[in-house]
Amino acid sequence: MKFIFIFIINQYIKASPKRFRGQCVFSPSCSFYSLECFKRFGTLGGIYLTISRIKRCTPINTGEDLVPQKIKFYPGILKYI
Repeated sequence: MKFIFIFIINQYIKASPKRFRGQCVFSPSCSFYSLECFKRFGTLGGIYLTISRIKRCTPINTGEDLVPQKIKFYPGILKYI
């Protein structure tokens, strides 16, 4: 299942218009972050980390935001995925 998400993200990266590239407030960009999450943590972890990253995507939160070494799931968080 994670390979489907990886394929979709790779296609998005290839097909995204040039005017949108480099506009992400984080480093690495959200698509590359998501790609790394799915590769490291599988489907459930990738979805969880990608959603949490997108929720933090505001002009206030800028800078480097790397993929964590471990995922900390909080009680009840899975009902939101």
